[in-house]
Amino acid sequence: MPRLSAALTDLQIRRAQPADKPYFLSDGGGLVLWVSPAGLKAWRVRYRLPDGSRPAPATIGHYPDVSLSEARIKAIEIQRAAKQGRATAGIRKAQQEAKAAVGAEQEAAAQERAEIGHASLRAVSGRWMAEKRPTWALETYRKARLVVESYLIPKIGDLDVRVMETKDVRPLLIEMARETPQLARKARQYVASIVEHAINEGLRPDDSRLRLDRILPTYRSGHMPAVTDNTNKLGDVMRAIDAHENRVVRAALILAALTVMRSGVVASARWDEIDLDAGEWRVPGKNPDGTHRMKTGQDYSTSLPEQALVVLREMHERNMGGEYVFPPQARQKSPHLSRDALSKALRDMGFQGEHTTHGFRASLRTLGRERLGIDVDVLEAQLAHAPKDQVEAAYARVKFREKRQEVMQAWADYLEQLKQGRTEPTPMTKQEQQSIAAPMDAQSVAVRPTADGIGERRGFLGGQKLPHRHKPWLIDKDVQKVVDTPVIGGRVEPAAIVDGIEKRVVSLPPGESFSKRDKPWLRRKS
Repeated sequence: MPRLSAALTDLQIRRAQPADKPYFLSDGGGLVLWVSPAGLKAWRVRYRLPDGSRPAPATIGHYPDVSLSEARIKAIEIQRAAKQGRATAGIRKAQQEAKAAVGAEQEAAAQERAEIGHASLRAVSGRWMAEKRPTWALETYRKARLVVESYLIPKIGDLDVRVMETKDVRPLLIEMARETPQLARKARQYVASIVEHAINEGLRPDDSRLRLDRILPTYRSGHMPAVTDNTNKLGDVMRAIDAHENRVVRAALILAALTVMRSGVVASARWDEIDLDAGEWRVPGKNPDGTHRMKTGQDYSTSLPEQALVVLREMHERNMGGEYVFPPQARQKSPHLSRDALSKALRDMGFQGEHTTHGFRASLRTLGRERLGIDVDVLEAQLAHAPKDQVEAAYARVKFREKRQEVMQAWADYLEQLKQGRTEPTPMTKQEQQSIAAPMDAQSVAVRPTADGIGERRGFLGGQKLPHRHKPWLIDKDVQKVVDTPVIGGRVEPAAIVDGIEKRVVSLPPGESFSKRDKPWLRRKS
């Protein structure tokens, strides 16, 4: 005899949980409880018609609207009526009701799937990147997309962000930390930001942020490799670049070395940004689509030294009417040279772990200060670093344009000397040293001689205390001395406002200079 099913109990029915696929719980006698993946529970009964055929089971109600005892009674009634051939209408009605119930169930399941899809990490991360893209630089967006699409989505893309917990993300981050520590930290940062975005969309409660701060092992990332103390090595780099077989890549690397612009900006340089006659490169802060071109999002211009102009004129002669200075190479799909082609070229030359394209910026920052004596503020302006506070932001408007032109030519000449094997820079005249070391910026307090015998210092904002590096005793005394000549055309007014910056003049008796105790705000005007 076939094995009879054990009768169901109310406790079993209440505890029945949804699974990935529908399943049945049999009560015996043709009555079963059907449990859907959405959690819907329906009573179904099997029966025979007078001809012995077995139609599809009829749904006779849903639990808990129809209790277990009621379902058993209805099942017996339908089976008797069907056997006697007098309940086809009732059965047909039951089948129609069952069909409607299945349709409602399918609709509810489809809606649930849509909600899960909308709240999945795959969907939320897409909306997060779309929101962030206008405020990101192109390289920032590229890196975020790489991490999200290559690491997060393949592993945890189907997770429901509404119920996602730290333990769901931790294994992936630890795995990434073993293989790519830097990207693992980016992934942690992006996951936290994605969850924050989900909170803003109302998918998670306000206090449901993940605890990811101490989830990764300690790792010292350091800075990008750069030659900052070995001038012989930097000479090797320049000679290797000069001998590189690909003319486009070589030209791009030379421009990156001479202007110390970020590699992504160099690779995407456009001809309409470059003025070969004026020797200037004007970079818009943002791309036409609103994304950042410069890291700060601000327009920027840099002087082009003679060596850079030679390279650019060579590229211009080879230009076939293209928009970009450096066309794409080989199988590159971008409209211009890939920034990765520059770092790959340096790795192929044997400088992996020693120097990168971005490393030229650190080289200028260190060697320009130590070997060439360039003022710190001029270096910061050339590197397009964002000012740290409002005062520096006001001073940054000056941008040291003339001084940066002298500095970049001196830097290009220095790299040329290193390429030729000379490690010491060509000695500059005293006037050149004073011009580079004491720029006429908004913080300079150098008193320069004027034809009317009045020493003039520019740009000091009255009442502001100056940093140590701008105190007058750090500047050559010859710059401070006042020429003993008669006044021509009368006195100069003690203050004037130019571009929102106050200029002042200071009169001294003939032949006198400032002592170490003097400070600009204590000087007496005559």
